[in-house]
Amino acid sequence: MRRNKRRVSLCLCITIIITSAIVLIEPIKTNSISPFFTLDALVHGGGVKTDYFNLLQQQLDRIGINLNIRYVDWSTFVYELIIYRDFDICYVGLQGGDADPDFTGVYDENGSLNLFGYDTSMDWDDELGTGKNEWYMKEGRNIMPPNSEERIQHYYDWQNHLMDNILPILPTFTPYSFEAIWSQLKGYNYSDGILQSWGKMSWETQHPGQKSTSEIVIIDAEWTDFNPVYQDDSSSIFITSATTDPLIWYDSDLSVWPHLAKSFTHINDTHVRIEIREGIKWADIPSWGFTDEFLDARDVYFTLFCWNNFISSDKGVYEWLEDMVIIDDYTLDIYIDGDSSTPENEPDVQYLPRLAIRILPEHFLNQTQNYDGTTPDVTHPSWNNYSYHGYGTGLFELTSYMGGVETILTVRPDCWRLNTSLTSDPTLDWEQRFGDFSGGLSQLRIRYIPDEQTSLLEFEAGKVDIKKILRIEERREEYDIGFDIQKSITQRFSFVAFNIRQERGILGNREPAPGNQLLTIGLAIRKAICHAINREEINQIIHNGEYHIFNTPIHPALGIWCNPDIIVYDYNLIKAKTFMEIAGYDIPGFTTLASNNLYSLTIIFAAAVLVLINRKKLKKHN
Repeated sequence: MRRNKRRVSLCLCITIIITSAIVLIEPIKTNSISPFFTLDALVHGGGVKTDYFNLLQQQLDRIGINLNIRYVDWSTFVYELIIYRDFDICYVGLQGGDADPDFTGVYDENGSLNLFGYDTSMDWDDELGTGKNEWYMKEGRNIMPPNSEERIQHYYDWQNHLMDNILPILPTFTPYSFEAIWSQLKGYNYSDGILQSWGKMSWETQHPGQKSTSEIVIIDAEWTDFNPVYQDDSSSIFITSATTDPLIWYDSDLSVWPHLAKSFTHINDTHVRIEIREGIKWADIPSWGFTDEFLDARDVYFTLFCWNNFISSDKGVYEWLEDMVIIDDYTLDIYIDGDSSTPENEPDVQYLPRLAIRILPEHFLNQTQNYDGTTPDVTHPSWNNYSYHGYGTGLFELTSYMGGVETILTVRPDCWRLNTSLTSDPTLDWEQRFGDFSGGLSQLRIRYIPDEQTSLLEFEAGKVDIKKILRIEERREEYDIGFDIQKSITQRFSFVAFNIRQERGILGNREPAPGNQLLTIGLAIRKAICHAINREEINQIIHNGEYHIFNTPIHPALGIWCNPDIIVYDYNLIKAKTFMEIAGYDIPGFTTLASNNLYSLTIIFAAAVLVLINRKKLKKHN
């Protein structure tokens, strides 16, 4: 009988331990509560953003925050962001961007897009003589080389500081773009693109409707100009990217690789030496009298001159190019000045993406010059010829073009990309990145089908091999069976933006938080809001789970620049309510996580003691 009582006592102790562990894992939950305050949420238009804020309103209601959603037209929305700033929360999307993580103009104090109201007093550092965020952003523009590990780590540190100590936004979603590929095609990677995937691709078998396993058929809009310096549409850019090469190459994760340039070396922060790869042959154009021409430093000089001086619509972005000097046939020195207002040359990290331009054939386009003897004569027939039948050092050459129907590009057998004596350079990691070109592909056919429904039917009939899918939710079930679906992150990203100006008495409150003097009240509330927002739920309800959720203050397409260990504001009501209490708002029926843990640990400790006592008694009895 005594032994049974002891067993009951022991079981009771174990039950207490298990129950306490459950309490530790699942603290007390509360439902909607009376609001502590109301925040003004600014929304323009309707549609998705309205749906977002309707869900945000429900989610923030759980931690005692009421949203007053104010719907305005686009012009009013812009005026509010830039001039009036009479709001607490809004939703903003940004699109595009360069291959560099510098977000000057967005998150710095005097940035034209600093709609959040960051100022240096928020994180002032006496040693730096400015705000820490401001220092990070300015210093990041001066670290050379621009793709160095030092600079990458610098931007990792900046992102963590911004998101932990300033918290102007909660990153939300970036959409994917989708492509459907016939499953018989192997080796294709949508993120890398067809030009970098070409050497890895092959047909396993012929698919229904396919005419040839030596070609790939895609759909695009019709190109308008073959000359890169005159292009303003993606279809023309794709054509010349297939037939020409850049000095340097950006992989899909934005890591930088040498390409036509064998190397680029920083003599100092404003002096870069470019060594051109030898043995790279231009495509032959016998009808124009040009064969056996090879790339050299004059081609690179000519290309940069054209972009910087007189013909390119992008010439303004080459203002950093102070001077160029040809050292020898395969060496070019460039001099950088990022600030012409000072007597000394200043570094400019933006020079590096500008070296990814496609190189022009100087021997063809510079046959005559203007009166100054330097500027190429664009009235020469070569310029017009190049605009409709351009060529370069790239993998492909133009075989045929039928307006409104298709363009056919054919692999150049004498292209340097197929020359293993050149691609074996270990700095290229060529086979890993571009493949070994053993798949038997020799032709790329680009069809022009402007009607989306027609293009979809042509793909499904097997007359197209790779097709962008605009509305994946309508084709997901069908395509999961018959085709491979790949997705790639776009350069569009959106976020919940906070107005953290001091005059916003709640989100911008700079007073120390009662529960943690290291935080301001406003920052603690912003952290609470971020943890109360369930992005997964919003993604499922509104986007069927098809959007990418990210956590960095820069768009995730920036690849290696996105801090992989960034602070994450996951959906966690316990953390959200804890930060509300830190800010001084006690939620009825809620005990902070620390208190819950302490209480649970006390019960576990007491239960453990009882178990030990019972064990000793059992041992003594036996």
